[in-house]
Amino acid sequence: MDVLKTKTNACVLLCALGSCLNLVWCTLMGHTMGFMPAADGMQDWTNPRTFFLAGILVTSLLFAAFPHGMRRGNKLFVTVLPLMAAAGTACFGLAYRQDLFDSAALAAFGLCVSGIGYFWLVARYNMLLARTQLFSCAVWSIVGALFAKLVLLEAFGSSLDSGVQVGVAVVLPLVSALVFEAARVAARRQVEAHPWVDPGIEERGSRTHTEFGIPSRPRMVSMDRSDRRDLMAVATVAAILLAVVRAMSFLGMWGDTHTGISESIAWAASLALAGVCLVLFGRFALIGMQERPVSTRFQPAILVTLAGMFAMALHVDAESSFAAVLSIVVQLDELFAHLLFWCVVIAALDALDVPSYRVVGFACAVYAGVSIAWVVLMSHATVIDTTLVLLAAYAVVVFAMRVNWRRGVSSDGPGELSAESVEEGPAVAVPASDGESHASDSADATACLHAMIARRCDEVADEYGLSPREREVFACMARGRTRAGIQEDLVLSGNTVKTHVAHIYAKLGVHDRQEMMALLLGQEGNGSS
Repeated sequence: MDVLKTKTNACVLLCALGSCLNLVWCTLMGHTMGFMPAADGMQDWTNPRTFFLAGILVTSLLFAAFPHGMRRGNKLFVTVLPLMAAAGTACFGLAYRQDLFDSAALAAFGLCVSGIGYFWLVARYNMLLARTQLFSCAVWSIVGALFAKLVLLEAFGSSLDSGVQVGVAVVLPLVSALVFEAARVAARRQVEAHPWVDPGIEERGSRTHTEFGIPSRPRMVSMDRSDRRDLMAVATVAAILLAVVRAMSFLGMWGDTHTGISESIAWAASLALAGVCLVLFGRFALIGMQERPVSTRFQPAILVTLAGMFAMALHVDAESSFAAVLSIVVQLDELFAHLLFWCVVIAALDALDVPSYRVVGFACAVYAGVSIAWVVLMSHATVIDTTLVLLAAYAVVVFAMRVNWRRGVSSDGPGELSAESVEEGPAVAVPASDGESHASDSADATACLHAMIARRCDEVADEYGLSPREREVFACMARGRTRAGIQEDLVLSGNTVKTHVAHIYAKLGVHDRQEMMALLLGQEGNGSS
């Protein structure tokens, strides 16, 4: 059976459900009537979102500083943190309805603990997607979570009694933790049914790296140092964008009970609009760009999000119809920024030979730090609001210009390996190492890699009926050659190579090089490897 036939699988759907529950949980805490007594009671001190973000910041810094320790602590965290998150939610919701403890202190404690549990759960879902699913699957999972969040908030936010809202929020982190365990089991069954090939594992005498007890899929991307720096810069920009966009939306300050896309149009129309926009953004700005070099891969998504930020900076009459349109743009832009941020993080998890916890911790620490600065320092400065938005927009434009002016030819895009990258480090068929070095000789590992790729190319070409010339192009692509390199190697024109590539994708039933490599590295039902 072709590994690509399992693209829409139980793990992807369960991750979408669990991520949705996480989003609904924190939105209920900040934007529904059940938590308004606590939110209103803390306003004289600071906006309650500050303490929630503080919990995220502390945990993300621990992830970045002690990735291996946090990974080893999973057996303890999996039991303790969901319970702590539920208890923290209850502390915040009930803080101003009791007389035993200082209300503000109890609410602040509950928010910090809830932020810790929220980040831990969100990080686990996205690491599971990055380590076991194709990039396109991860995109659709996050799109589904964002859309489902809007649907559930319509039900929980407006139809439930305030006391029930608190009860639901308390239960959600526990349910999310259970859903994650179900997603983990589904991912393990998926990998057991369609295991990834690990070339050279016998020669290295080592085991395949695992994440959450599941063999990780091989890294599909290899980058040079410049591209790795660019990807970290993109992650930083995406984190800043998300922080600024969320701050400008209704989610920026807790206490506003508006939870939908717009109050000016019917809820069904707003949901349909959000769904269509998310699908288009995910398909064309993210999935459609995944074969581009990292210097340009995320530029369309960044620029679309940037355009929404410019809309936020406009000051119009609050009663005008244009103000209603701008409000919709702001809420949609928040969804885009959220999707962009986690897709960049997932791409970084796939490409960087850095511990997963460190990658996620770094990106989320930037997001939480910028968000806290916004809430604490600038929440009441209307003049600074517009200035900061424009400065952030300017910073993004400068970044886009810098990567286009970068000296030299862009390195290969996702799924493309240069000959140098095969020699330097983790290659397309080497499992993500999370920073764990493999004690193998470079020359032997490279020879083993090329032998495995050649063998698998012959098997796949025979099975899918590739023509002799298509087999040659296919073999070059599998070795990581760019289209320009294939032109040079086979003495073909650019249009001819493009045509052969299109025919190969059509015969294999894939859409891009990443899916092609997933097919090449996925063990077939006949037992070949």
